[in-house]
Amino acid sequence: MRIDFDRGGLTTFNGHVGTLYAKRGEKGTRDEFVLGFRVHQHMCNPAGGLHGGMMMTVADLVGTMGGGTLVGLRKFLPTVSMTFDFVAPARVGDWVEGRAEIVRQTRSLLFTNIYLTVGEEKFLRASQIAKIPSGEGLAFGKAKLDRSAAGAPASAPR
Repeated sequence: MRIDFDRGGLTTFNGHVGTLYAKRGEKGTRDEFVLGFRVHQHMCNPAGGLHGGMMMTVADLVGTMGGGTLVGLRKFLPTVSMTFDFVAPARVGDWVEGRAEIVRQTRSLLFTNIYLTVGEEKFLRASQIAKIPSGEGLAFGKAKLDRSAAGAPASAPR
């Protein structure tokens, strides 16, 4: 399902990142929340690899959206801290998937490890700490999932 980050006509940074997709699998599995995208030339650095800034942006979204989903939170989780390990490049045409693993959840913080992969090969590892706001807070549920067939490219896994 294509993620639409538009918030009632207000375009945010996430809306400029590129077309991202979310896939929901069976609860408690590795695929409970998967964020994916196809690498395009405009996302790459001069050496032809996926730009580190794009990798970090996607990892941040995977940590907050995916991590929040895994622990049952449907609210915006601001990132407090992140570290990144760039293991290998992704290239134009690659299908990238991101998954979060929960390390620990406290009353006010969520700790996750995030992996970006092409196939089974991990090319980025990140560690994130996100704040769990008290009260209702802003819901990330404002990002809409486009469930239409037109929302997903023909070659994207569903």
